[in-house]
Amino acid sequence: MKVFMLFGCIAMLAIAPAMAADDSETQLQNRLQSHIEFLADDLMLGRQPGSDGYNIAANYVSSQFRQMGLQPAGDNGSYFQQVPLRRAFLEPGSAELTFSNGSETIPLVFVDQFYMGPALGTPSSVLEAGLVFAGYGIEADELEHNDYSSLEAKGKIVVLFAGQPHDFPSEEGAHFASNTEKTKAAVRHGAVGILMIHTPRASQRYQWDRLSSRVGTPSMGWVNEQGEVHGVFKQIQAGAMLRHTAAGPLFDNAPVSLETLLASDDSGEALATFDLDGKVLMRQRSTHELISSPNVVAVLPGSDPLIANEYVMYTAHLDHIGELHQDGNEQDNDDLVNNGALDNASGVSVMLETARLFTQGQSPRRSLLFAAVTAEEKGLVGSEYFAMNPTVPIDSIVAEVNLDMPVLLYEFGDVIAFGAEHSSLGDTVREAAKSFAVELSPDPFPEQNIFVRSDHYPFVQQGIPSVFLVTGMNSLDGSIDTQPIYEGFLQEHYHKPSDDLNLPINYKAAAKFTRINAEIGELLANDPDRPSWHEGDFFGRTYAK
Repeated sequence: MKVFMLFGCIAMLAIAPAMAADDSETQLQNRLQSHIEFLADDLMLGRQPGSDGYNIAANYVSSQFRQMGLQPAGDNGSYFQQVPLRRAFLEPGSAELTFSNGSETIPLVFVDQFYMGPALGTPSSVLEAGLVFAGYGIEADELEHNDYSSLEAKGKIVVLFAGQPHDFPSEEGAHFASNTEKTKAAVRHGAVGILMIHTPRASQRYQWDRLSSRVGTPSMGWVNEQGEVHGVFKQIQAGAMLRHTAAGPLFDNAPVSLETLLASDDSGEALATFDLDGKVLMRQRSTHELISSPNVVAVLPGSDPLIANEYVMYTAHLDHIGELHQDGNEQDNDDLVNNGALDNASGVSVMLETARLFTQGQSPRRSLLFAAVTAEEKGLVGSEYFAMNPTVPIDSIVAEVNLDMPVLLYEFGDVIAFGAEHSSLGDTVREAAKSFAVELSPDPFPEQNIFVRSDHYPFVQQGIPSVFLVTGMNSLDGSIDTQPIYEGFLQEHYHKPSDDLNLPINYKAAAKFTRINAEIGELLANDPDRPSWHEGDFFGRTYAK
């Protein structure tokens, strides 16, 4: 690797390796192990935002930044950007959903048949309204799709299928299928409530039974200067998720049966939209409190006066999901702590050591910005807060590289960069990976809508070319079938207490992933040209300023 400096305003000469050669592989692996073991220790209690465990983890990251000599880039000359949060808890026994059609009233069972999270907008809500079935609830002129074209939804609860049509491009579809975009569409058409049906197809991405682990956990959102939670639409008075096995009564007198609609969802046929008979009553009570949880932000200044005021940014979420809700039936040996070793102590550790590699050599031309962000698990809250309240000018951030849950369980032969096909960052990642005999693979889970589900996405929405980088599913030499290992982690350990230090974490793989990230940053920081969206790219057209 080479670093270039500008002499005068004309010549660029290679002067020195950016990454110090005396930083031995063993030392790098040991430091990565130390970070992960600290951040995923039981004493962190799962790093829930606002908890003592999260605050200890944030202080640890800031101390690492300070020891490296990185400059603080938070509030008031500190490493911390405090994120004001409203935390909401659903009052036990308060969630209610009842369907009535004039002749009978059918109460549904919380968790078994429907799920309703704590409400951030109001401490209590009661909504009773008529219904319309709005297909997927998507309005996307760019994809020539409008589920509301023949519906009158004003004053109604819109009943929607989770997900998106089969023929949507994966990542553009993920954008329109997000809860935010579906809610915006419902608001534009005057809806007052949303009832999302969790279909068998949706279960391929998120099993209904996982919802039970969320009972008792808080919702969070960041609070603006007006004291309101950003992204909450007051017009939507209530919302819930409905298990498809409990949704049949809503469609008893409908022109198309629920069974036919579910079959269409599976096969890719277009969904009909229509009015529904009857009404739904939704009711809940939530308790609110104001807390603060910091993003931890640091900068390594660039060396070129002409572009040192531009930034290549790295993010990794520091938070995890805390402890399991206790139901009183725990045994002495029950593990209640969701340690988050790979989600995302691993990503934070890789980011820390990526930063350290840069401090050991000549600073690149552009500045490097590093942020361990809070409340990702609550809906990308900390990264969204930073993107909308940046501590550096937002248009000075030229690229964003997000590190979230690299599965460091084997020596990988490829990496995945979600979003790579949308901008010149894809070529940069490919070039950096090639330096380590690693390939860039396409998204192996297009149905998972991963592109809109991690901390790079708020930066995409600010028009910044971004990628979300993880280890791939191929082994280095092909001798290991890694797919069962990767998918086994997702099925058996993801968002469970077993994502802990008992996993066989491969620190050699962690070190290689770190060096690939450093190479990506060096290429981006030393390129005289800013990264760019591909011509005509949807996200570039939609968000680039």
